[in-house]
Amino acid sequence: MLALLALGACRQPPAPPPQTAPTPADVASSHDASVATSDASTAAVVDAPSAASQRLLALAGETAQRMATIRGLTLDGPVRRGVMTRAQILARLREKTAREYPPGEIALEGALYAALGFIPGDMDYERTMFDLLEEQVAGFYDPDDRTFYIAEWLPAAAQPVTMAHELTHALQDQHFHIGRFTHHERGHGDAQSAAMAVIEGDATTAMLDYALAPAGRRARDLPNVLEMVASQLSGDDQQRLRDAPRALRETLLFPYLAGLELCVRTQRRGGGYEGVDALLANPPASTEQVLHDDKLQAREAPVEVPARVPAALAAEWDLAYQDVLGELGARLFFYTGVDDARARTAAQGWGGDRAVLLAPRGAVHGTADGGAPLDAATLAAAPMLWTVALDAVPHATGPAADREAVEFAEAAVAVLGRRHASAPPVTIPGALAARDLGGGRVALVARAGRRVLVAERLPRASAAAVLRQSLLP
Repeated sequence: MLALLALGACRQPPAPPPQTAPTPADVASSHDASVATSDASTAAVVDAPSAASQRLLALAGETAQRMATIRGLTLDGPVRRGVMTRAQILARLREKTAREYPPGEIALEGALYAALGFIPGDMDYERTMFDLLEEQVAGFYDPDDRTFYIAEWLPAAAQPVTMAHELTHALQDQHFHIGRFTHHERGHGDAQSAAMAVIEGDATTAMLDYALAPAGRRARDLPNVLEMVASQLSGDDQQRLRDAPRALRETLLFPYLAGLELCVRTQRRGGGYEGVDALLANPPASTEQVLHDDKLQAREAPVEVPARVPAALAAEWDLAYQDVLGELGARLFFYTGVDDARARTAAQGWGGDRAVLLAPRGAVHGTADGGAPLDAATLAAAPMLWTVALDAVPHATGPAADREAVEFAEAAVAVLGRRHASAPPVTIPGALAARDLGGGRVALVARAGRRVLVAERLPRASAAAVLRQSLLP
């Protein structure tokens, strides 16, 4: 997801311990910098910081040393850092996004989410995500240039813990090269979300340990640490986040909350950060592994579901976009149509998936880096096929082994009925349920064994053949 590009701190970190204000004399590293130009798109790092920036730069240097001690990681040289205004940091994030996402890629991602019901069909996805980032941003660490961008507008009381979070990212990068997980790569969304959960969960845990140090406590000592951070992340000053579709809120918060839970659980089991270091070196392969400790301990690999256009559609349609949604994505889908308890139960049988967005042949003009710009009308009519492979029920045989797939498919039918309540039911051979969307298009749910197909805007004339072909192993 677009927001994963920013290695940012929580907007409302816990109250920090008292700090001794550093003096300008503490600024000794040639890696210290501040941004002096108001042209954010071409902002250059210069060596002439103001007195206020000097104090922030020195505090960052001091905090980096403290975080190295807390995390048990050596500081392999000074962390390059600069002080920026909000406009400059947002411009830097936009520049980074332009480098990471090929032309049209963000619109395709948004169109896939709209087809799944995650966001309204008329939502400007890119603008919404940047609006959320603008509200949330509190400085960030960029592994591309290995620089910590300090937010000059933050209140003084919030600076130390924010720096603690971001400088943990710098330490992670020095030892584990986290930039390999932060670059957008089509088709790897779930794996990237899983890796980001470790990266952000570790930084959040370390930030809490920093704030709790004066009391001699650590995050893993707090029985309600997850609830505490969750309440801070949904504060009264975050109106845009509260108003955003649930799928966007959950996806934005997942790396912090699920990641915190994962890292605290790992520390409690192993006694320290060594287990977290192992996860940074070899991150979970899926959000399923983040959510379920037994899956992580077994390193249960996701089932590979290929990104393909069914033969029944291949003459007229081409692949425009594809991604793996993971167990997190399955939860988000079910949240749109069933209660939370049923959503989690239905999603937890996830074993692998692939969601594909199609476009008419001739409309997709791929560029060298994979982009496929499409106009809004084409995106709004694009068929979507989501094929999910479910786990077998352990120690079960026969039809009982397919129980996870049955629960998934039944919940998907409930989502279909709620989402398309006004569309008349239609019979499609092989489908569990289908709705006539008009214009020769249908939405449907089908299951064969432990595979489930969810389709939107599928050409009705090809639907029966498509579901047969899509449900092949």
